[in-house]
Amino acid sequence: MDPGSFKTFDEDYHTLVAKRRGLFQSDAALLDDTETKAYVKLQATTHGSTFFEDFGVSMVNMGRIGVLMGNIGEIRNKCSRVN
Repeated sequence: MDPGSFKTFDEDYHTLVAKRRGLFQSDAALLDDTETKAYVKLQATTHGSTFFEDFGVSMVNMGRIGVLMGNIGEIRNKCSRVN
């Protein structure tokens, strides 16, 4: 989601966020927390030295999130509303 490299998946996003040039409010919110701000700054100054490794770990962790099924969960007709 960065205009400079919209056709590639890379670490340039962090450089834009560090300069407060992210596209979304959630991008700016990354700089409100000291831990995430430090991470953004690290990735921006080291040209994403650990970005792809960190991304891989995040995807594995997200894969461990259980999917709600049956009476426990629901598929929403509209994401913003409970059916």
